[in-house]
Amino acid sequence: MSYAHTEVAQIAAISSNRCIGKDNELPWHISADLQHFKKMTTKANGDAIQGIVIMGRKTFESMGSKPLPKRVSFIISSQLDYAEQKGLVGKNNAHVVHNLDDALTQAASLAHGAHLDTIWVIGGERVFSDALMYTDRIELTHVDIEIPAGDAFYPELPSDFETSVESEQMHDEKSDLDFRFVTYMKKSDK
Repeated sequence: MSYAHTEVAQIAAISSNRCIGKDNELPWHISADLQHFKKMTTKANGDAIQGIVIMGRKTFESMGSKPLPKRVSFIISSQLDYAEQKGLVGKNNAHVVHNLDDALTQAASLAHGAHLDTIWVIGGERVFSDALMYTDRIELTHVDIEIPAGDAFYPELPSDFETSVESEQMHDEKSDLDFRFVTYMKKSDK
């Protein structure tokens, strides 16, 4: 189900037990995964915005409370004065909204005007879970490690998603972790 003819995609790196975060940080540092994230969520678009991302407040804070370069961020927070607290009032590259529907509606409108065909949902746990019903594609980096003390987890993949593309297993020298990129697409109701 596309949101106003715009693809909704999720992107995350998950451990073998689906952990995506610990103490509001990624449980690992894999350069190739961070480059993959940047490449997926931005596309050359002249001087215009190059990507649109939707995230929860904690995810935004885990990135230093700064909008991602060349992308417009929609931050979901129930705190009515969150934009003022974080100095985001009047910024073109960051918008605070109070629920997922507003984020998707405003992001779809912006995507249409900026000629971008994908809105990216980038976390955290609750935003991923709530957005699944609107999601067309999921990009997961599967990291070959268990994180027993994690505190944020990616939801179980619904049965209407199937593997579309899978990379070879790769190895990150610095972290000594194996990982692979997998694209899941929602099955069409034909």
